[in-house]
Amino acid sequence: MISYFSNELTAIRQISDLRFGIPIILGNNDTYEMIVAIETLNEETFQKILEYSNSSNLEPYIAITQNRASFLKARVYDGNIARLKIPTPISFNWIKSTADPSKDFEYPLKGPYFSIREGKSNISKVGINFCKKAQLLPAVLIVPINSKDLTELKKLGFLYQKISKNFETKKINDNLSLISSGRVPIPGGLNSKVSVFRDLNSLTEHYAIEIGCLDLSQPILTRLHSACFTGDILHSLKCDCGEQLSATINKIQIEKSGVILYLNQEGRGIGLANKMRAYKLQDSGLDTFEANQRLGFNDDERDLSIGSRILKKLGINQIKLLTNNPSKIAAFENSGIKVIKRLPLLSKETKENQSYIKTKKDKSGHFF
Repeated sequence: MISYFSNELTAIRQISDLRFGIPIILGNNDTYEMIVAIETLNEETFQKILEYSNSSNLEPYIAITQNRASFLKARVYDGNIARLKIPTPISFNWIKSTADPSKDFEYPLKGPYFSIREGKSNISKVGINFCKKAQLLPAVLIVPINSKDLTELKKLGFLYQKISKNFETKKINDNLSLISSGRVPIPGGLNSKVSVFRDLNSLTEHYAIEIGCLDLSQPILTRLHSACFTGDILHSLKCDCGEQLSATINKIQIEKSGVILYLNQEGRGIGLANKMRAYKLQDSGLDTFEANQRLGFNDDERDLSIGSRILKKLGINQIKLLTNNPSKIAAFENSGIKVIKRLPLLSKETKENQSYIKTKKDKSGHFF
């Protein structure tokens, strides 16, 4: 299939394909590989991959993150990922259970693992990064393909993209666009407006909630809040997110104006499905960061710079920030937003969230 899109738009299409269980093809320096997200890999696709592998004599392998590899006692030779050989006969369950920690107890004896040292890992790294952007488990099945088959697969509709040496690290253009705005009456009597911003690199939408009349000549009271379905909607006792959101609205109403940046980055950017996987792991004794790592993610996968980009589009350059998180302060100041003052946002400590709050304080330096 011939792509008429830019690299950025092709990447968006490929990320979407992975989410739907459709393989994609990436290439670099005469190396071509088909990438399949292991979370969305089904039996039918798996069988077709086996047939191709048997006919081409090219061995598939899998790639996982360093965090997941460390738990599985697999050697890491490629920086932040590990490429693993697949034992024969190739097993669908082995592939799935290596990627998914929920199967660690169901399939406990998957090792020993043999890591690949030779060759380059840049295609594998892009594949894992695409899975993260799709909010899938960061693990991929990789099938090497030859140039002749590449031509045939493109004709069949598989989306191909050639990746450059700096594909992973190059700066993505600011494709955050204001889509719509509307007045939303809230309790307290202050006028409020919700603006929807769409990130065209991921199609995720984020919201700016302006409460009261903003005086842009003065620092604006601001809260950068990541979506938390369990806390904001269900008022879960496991975290302090819902309570912090309510406290923020109260503080803004007292001051008569302010902004809430509500970013759709559930579970520190891993998505609600993976967050529920992490919750299940926490039930077995892991803390919030350890659970994310067991899944293969970093402690925090959020892009906090989105908040600065939204503020600039609103004409805001200086703020009083409601936060306990030093990373949010750094994210704003590193993106050209002046944090004039940090205001604490403390919540009640309960037996349900005690461990969560202690972990944030001890491991990420939150102010409490």
